[in-house]
Amino acid sequence: MRADLTTIIQLEAENVRLRAQLQRTGAHLALLSDVNRQLSAAASLDQILDAAPLLPQRLVPSRAARIVLFDGARPIIARSTGDTLQFDGIAILTQPFHTHPSFDGAHLTIPLHDGHTLVGSIELLRDHSQALLDDELALLETIGGEIAEAISGARRRSQEAVAIHELEQAIGEERARIARDIHDGIAQSLAFRRMRIDLWLDWLTSDPERIRSELIQLKHVLRDQIADLRRAIFALRPIQFDELGFTTGLQRYVLEFAEQHGWQIDIALNDLPADLEADIEAACFRIVQEALTNAAKHAHPSAVTVTLRYAEGELLISVRDDGRGFATELHPEQQPGHVGLRQMRERLQLLGGRLELHSQPGAGTHVRAVIPRRVQSIDLSSQLRK
Repeated sequence: MRADLTTIIQLEAENVRLRAQLQRTGAHLALLSDVNRQLSAAASLDQILDAAPLLPQRLVPSRAARIVLFDGARPIIARSTGDTLQFDGIAILTQPFHTHPSFDGAHLTIPLHDGHTLVGSIELLRDHSQALLDDELALLETIGGEIAEAISGARRRSQEAVAIHELEQAIGEERARIARDIHDGIAQSLAFRRMRIDLWLDWLTSDPERIRSELIQLKHVLRDQIADLRRAIFALRPIQFDELGFTTGLQRYVLEFAEQHGWQIDIALNDLPADLEADIEAACFRIVQEALTNAAKHAHPSAVTVTLRYAEGELLISVRDDGRGFATELHPEQQPGHVGLRQMRERLQLLGGRLELHSQPGAGTHVRAVIPRRVQSIDLSSQLRK
C-alpha cells in the first residue's frame, strides 16, 4: 500500500513538472511569436533597431540595454535604453567570440547572427548575476537570429530601393537627354524650314533657281535629321544584359551601333570580371554609349575602336575614333550639345574614377575612363542617420 502511495505521489509530481514545462514552453513560443510579429510589422531599419533592445528584455528584465552593429572593424552603438551609464567601463566587443549568448556576471551578450553573417550584438545589464537556464539561452539565441534576419532584410530592401531609384533617375536623365537632342536639333530645324516654306511659295515664280538651291540644301538637312532620329530611336532600344550578360550585351550594342553608321569597328573586352557591381556596369555602358553618340554626331569617323579591360584593380574604358577631332582647350563639355560629356565626368567622379579626353582637329578623338574596383559594403552609419 505504501509503495502504491509513493508511486502516486511520484506520478503527480511528474505531472506537475510536465505541466510547468508545457506552460514554460508555451510562454516561450508565445514570446517568440510576438517577437516575429513586431519585427514583421517594422517598416524600416530604424523601427527594427528601436524595438530590438527591448525584445530580449521580455525574457530577461534588465536595467540597461544596447544594440551594437558591426561596420567592418568599427562597432557602432545603434540604440540604447535604460540606465546606459551602467555600461561605463564595459568595452564594446568588436566581434563576439562565438555565436551563442554569453554572460559575465550581470553582463549578457546576445550575438545577432542571420545564418550567414554576424551583424552585431545586443548587450543587457541585469540586476543580478544568476546564470540563465539552457532553454532561456536557446530562446535568446533564436531571438537574436530573428533580429539579425530582420536587420539584414531591411538593409537589402533599402539597397533595392536605392537601386530602383538610381535606375529611374538614369532613365529620366536619358529621356531628358533625348528630348533635348530632339528639341535643340530636329524640332528647331523643322520649325525653321516650315517658316522658309512661305518664302518658297513666293519664289516659285519669281526665283525658281533659288528654290532649287533651297531644296538641295533641305535634302541634306533631312538626311542629317533622319540620322539623328535613328540615333535617338537606337538609344531607346533596351539592352538585354539580363539575357546576354554584360559583356555580350555591350558587344552587341557596339556592333549594331557601328553597323548603323557604317563604321569599321574594332572591339576588345578583355578579361572583364564576372562580378562587376551593377552601378559600375551601368557607368561603363553609359560612357561607351555617350562616346559613340558623340562620335556619330560630331566626329563622323570611318573607324572606331572600343576597349574595356581590367588591370591592377582598375577598369579601363577606351573609345577611339578617326573623326574630325577638336581642340581640347575649348572645353567641349561646356558647349551646347555636349551635356553628355559633363554627365560622364560627374558619373565617374561619384565612382571615384576619372575621364580623359585626347583630341586634335583632324586627328580623331580618344575618350578614356578609369573606374577603380571596390569591395562592396553597407554604410551602416548612413543607414542609421535615416
